[in-house]
Amino acid sequence: MRAFVFGLGGGGDVVSAYVAALYLRSKGYDTIIGAVTWERYVEDPVPGPICDFENTVKINEIIRELNQNSYAIRLGKLVTPQIVRLMRAVNIQKGYAICIKEGLREIVSGINDFLQTMKIDFVLGVDAGGDVLAKGCEETLGSPLIDFMMLNVLGKLKTRSLLATIGAGSDGELEHDYILKRIAEIASLGGLKDSKGIDEEIAKELEKVLKEVRTEASRIPYQAFKGLFGEVMIRDGTRRVYVTPVSSIMFFLDPKVVIETSPIAKVLSEFTSLEDADRRLNQVGIFTEYDLEKDLFSTYGTRSSEVSGEDVIKIRTEGKKRLGGIKLKC
Repeated sequence: MRAFVFGLGGGGDVVSAYVAALYLRSKGYDTIIGAVTWERYVEDPVPGPICDFENTVKINEIIRELNQNSYAIRLGKLVTPQIVRLMRAVNIQKGYAICIKEGLREIVSGINDFLQTMKIDFVLGVDAGGDVLAKGCEETLGSPLIDFMMLNVLGKLKTRSLLATIGAGSDGELEHDYILKRIAEIASLGGLKDSKGIDEEIAKELEKVLKEVRTEASRIPYQAFKGLFGEVMIRDGTRRVYVTPVSSIMFFLDPKVVIETSPIAKVLSEFTSLEDADRRLNQVGIFTEYDLEKDLFSTYGTRSSEVSGEDVIKIRTEGKKRLGGIKLKC
């Protein structure tokens, strides 16, 4: 059996994907690691996903094969995606970048082609924090675009697929208990398929990874396993996270059930490009991570990584006000 396990929300989600890959290996799967290659503004000054790399092999328009020497040049800055950092940390020779500039059909087709070529039996998209379980009316939701584009992709693949999430609320967007309530709602509809906590062997692997990969949301589950409890601040003081031992548990969910219970997911049931997906969310009053990056870049250019947490909050608040409030019924 062969599984393709990828970080669904970009950046450090690949660390949580690695946790899932280790679990699947223990169940007899040969696992292949991938990630949506989109780095936060503190790493990459250019808004949007990274689709062009140096030292890669092009599989198709959506998928590129990365190695430990792969990187991107973004407005003159060398950017090493978190998946490459992970590959170096644990000596993985090949990983796969997913480009999400295109429309839903093109992304699904590209991944399906890759899955068939690689003889993949099972696909797992992994999200750190659980904001992929949002309904869309949550005022604190900050990065819905990537998650809900890829949730809809998962729901349309030909190969059997699941969604996994770990670190309930660890990205500081949705409350810890709210994530658990959503998981319970999905479970009541038959959508909870498995759960797995970090164990000692996985923790040892994470120690290696977290020395190299830059992530806050995917670090919380490891810290929870090591005894962290209570409220902590992340994202330069702009987000609060409540951590408990449950933060170290990964839940495996049916993506179709998640979509059916999420109004925001249905907004992106069709989109013709990344820009179209962003517009569709804007039309229902949702300010996305892409909007934030574009506004930061418009104001600060390549100095976006130097912006204070207070300025980020100000730009996000102004952006939400500009869209006139959320228009979804949840």
